[in-house]
Amino acid sequence: MRTHAVSQYTPLAIGAALALLSPAAVAQVSSMTATATYSMDGGPSTTLTSSYPSLTYVDVLDFSSSATSSTGLHSYGSTSGNFGSRASGTGTYQVLSSFNIIESFTNTGPTAQTGTFHFSITPGILQNTINTPLTGGNYVEAGLSFDIKRDGNSIWGSGATLKSDASGTAYNTAGDSSLYAGGGTMYNVLGGSHDIDLGVINAGQTIQLSYTLSTYANGDAPAGPPVLVPAQTFVVPDGWYMEGPCKDSGYGGYGNGCMNHHPGDVVVIPEHWLSGNPGGSQASSGDPFHVDLGGTNYLVNHYGQNYQGYISLDPVPEPNQYAMLFGGLGILAWLGRRRRRQVETENN
Repeated sequence: MRTHAVSQYTPLAIGAALALLSPAAVAQVSSMTATATYSMDGGPSTTLTSSYPSLTYVDVLDFSSSATSSTGLHSYGSTSGNFGSRASGTGTYQVLSSFNIIESFTNTGPTAQTGTFHFSITPGILQNTINTPLTGGNYVEAGLSFDIKRDGNSIWGSGATLKSDASGTAYNTAGDSSLYAGGGTMYNVLGGSHDIDLGVINAGQTIQLSYTLSTYANGDAPAGPPVLVPAQTFVVPDGWYMEGPCKDSGYGGYGNGCMNHHPGDVVVIPEHWLSGNPGGSQASSGDPFHVDLGGTNYLVNHYGQNYQGYISLDPVPEPNQYAMLFGGLGILAWLGRRRRRQVETENN
């Protein structure tokens, strides 16, 4: 009833207050960069860079190999918002891959606003592949991190590392640990939407919002004797679509012979021997990749990509605007009392 009374009796007071509190903002990309460095077999590092404004889509991509090692990387993004990063390797390798975008947001409205940053994260993976026993100083590791900053100060972050060596496998997280789930030598990077409170953005104020996604993979795991891997199961996480190996059926070997798995499906991995090939690791979010389950490669496709998101603004009323708003409500209350007295008089 009160909502109806506001629109019926006090459109000027309430309407004026809401008009003054209408949000407005302008956003512009300040910088955007995809970078990567990699090395194999203890050799020199190679650096790749792709940057804005010379390009509106930045991309660094490389897959290299030697007789004993390999590296893979891909970081990319566009001013429209989609981006991703991956790093992987086998043997003796060092790979670091990252994407960063900085946007300037200006509150062009006449009043202060509270900002909320909305963004999404695409499912990914941290995986160490141990093809032969790790001894001495042998190891494989993978990691990734997300970092969001306002005006150079971190306001949200999340990271995870997975390292396997002769003593076992260690998993560690920093910041928001709710993004990860798994066990052993494989952890899922869970996808989902997130909101961050940016605080107050004053009228005419410009803030800078930076979003960085970094992935890395390092290892020293040369070939060695075979290793027996016990049976295990893998649950396909939300946001993944897994296409398994195709049997030689259907036209050209395609069609009904493929194994397709959807989120929630349980993939049974039987006990199996690994050949003793070099070990490896990978980290990824927002980029398609192959996941090794029991010596069988599965192609993993994501439903979407990481998105640097958008900012929504909610008004922060000034004292005089509160007065106008409450004044309108006061007029409403007075009109309501007046109407009740009229009704009582008529009934008497």
